[in-house]
Order: sequence, then C-alpha cells, then structure tokens
Amino acid sequence: MQKRVAVLAFLILIFANSIDVLSQENSLKWIPFIWQSDTISGKFVEKAYMYVPVKIDDLPENFTMQLDLGTTDTQFYGNSVKPYIAAYPSFAKKLGSYETYQNVIFNGINLKMGSSNFLFDVWLRSGFGDTIPRDSLHSRTAKHIGTIAPDLFKDKILIIDYKTARFAVSEQLPAEFKSLSGVTFEINNGMIILPFKINGVVHKLLFDTGSSPFALASSKSRALEIAGPLIIDSLSGPLWWGQQITFYGLNVNKSVELGVYKFGKSKVYYDKDGLWERDVFKPLNIWGLAGNGLFLDCVIILDYKNKLFMIKN
Repeated sequence: MQKRVAVLAFLILIFANSIDVLSQENSLKWIPFIWQSDTISGKFVEKAYMYVPVKIDDLPENFTMQLDLGTTDTQFYGNSVKPYIAAYPSFAKKLGSYETYQNVIFNGINLKMGSSNFLFDVWLRSGFGDTIPRDSLHSRTAKHIGTIAPDLFKDKILIIDYKTARFAVSEQLPAEFKSLSGVTFEINNGMIILPFKINGVVHKLLFDTGSSPFALASSKSRALEIAGPLIIDSLSGPLWWGQQITFYGLNVNKSVELGVYKFGKSKVYYDKDGLWERDVFKPLNIWGLAGNGLFLDCVIILDYKNKLFMIKN
C-alpha cells in the first residue's frame, strides 16, 4: 500500500511539473516576424532582414520595423515617418522640438507587436529611410518605418525562435529553458558581446540580428586566419545604413564554438574597404560579429537581466 501511494505521489508530481512547464510556455506572448527577402548584387537573399509587423499608437496604418540588435536605439526613420506626423496631430504632439525636426524623441509611443504592447520613447533618425508616396500613405500595405533595438529589451528576457519566425519578451526565464547551459556576455551600449572560441582561441564578437546574410564577419586578415583564401561569395550594395559597401565571403575551415555549442560549416565575410573594421570592430575592440546565419535552426535566449546567452536546438 505504501509503495502504491509513493508511486501515485511521484506521478502527480511529474504531472504537476509538466503542467507548470506548459503553462509557462503558453503564457509567452509570441510576436511574429517576417523574413524580408532582397536582391543583393543580383542574388536573391531569402532571409535578408527580420521585419516585425507593428501598430503605432492609434494610427490605422500597418507598419514594419527591423529587429536589429546590432544597433543602440529604437527609432523611426525621418523620411518615412514625416508624412504621418503631418497627417496625425496627436502623433505629432508626441514629437519633441517638432519645429526643428532634428534628432528628437517621440515621447510615450505605444508599439503594438502581436498581442504585446510596449510603451516607449522612440528616437527620430532624421533624413533616413524611404519617402512614402502620398497616394500610398494610407494603403493597406505595411510601410517599413524604423528599427527595433536592444534598448526595448533592457532588463528583460528576449527569446527568438528562428525556426518558426517568432520572438517573445518575458520578465522571467520560462521553465523549459532553465536546464540550458548559458554563456555570460558583456553589454556595450545595449549591444551583446559574446565570447566565441574560434580555432581554439576565445574572441569577442558582436551579436547582430541586423546582419542576416552573414554567419560571421571580420576584417580581411582575421577572416583569412580561419578560412581558405578562395572567395566563394560577394555582396555589394547600400548594406550599411544606406552606405555602399562590398563584402567577400570565404568558407570557414576552423572550429567555431560558443560555450558547449559547436557550429557546423559556415562562411566568414569581410568588407573590401575595411569600413566595419574601422568604424565597428576597432571601436568596440572585438574580433567581428555573429549574424543570424549561425542560428537559423535554433531557439536563442538572451537574458539581459543576468547577461546570459542560451541556445536550444
């Protein structure tokens, strides 16, 4: 009899834990994102950018914003948002120093993504973005209007499910991820710096969701240290905040690891003129960056509270 009671209690405990895990998973408010394609250097890139469908305040139009953790500030593009400022006085009132229209902040903007609402101050990036034609201003087609940066997730936990093209923001780590091994990261102005082990040596890399076409990027000299010299890919265009830039890709032939996770075959890119080395890698004192290309078959957890990065296959 005692043995039966013990077995029953054990089964009840397992069932209760399973329910708890499921309830936590179901409590996540998943937000869809769209893999935006592009043609770069005449090549079709299926997963070029991560675009998030967004509703802004009470504006009836549909918008998208790029999820870019390799930048610092959540922002609207000045050229794209300007006609909506003119069309909606309630929206315009939230913009400080509207008359000067220079590097100012929209105060208390409600960004609705999926079923989640984020009340946030959004920076205006003056003079950037595509101008939206007047005749399509209010059409049903979503207009690309800005960037979602890591400042939106400060002290929170961001979960990105690349396989199903969705992400979630949570205050607590869901139980299903608590057994994962985490890698401690640094934060530089909101951006995540990860300790990769490349060819047996630990290097610091920026994690950048705004660099979807790239698995790895570095300087030419460092790229050649981990890859063969044969150029197997090239991309050229206004790929860096509208600036023209050319990248060359090489096949990596050395090991690439992050904590206990070992990556398979990948490519490393460098830009022909060394602009990223000069303006990104050297100022941050990093080896290079890791883009979405490394994680497309994974779920990743970015715990900004505890500075932990986790990967789930």
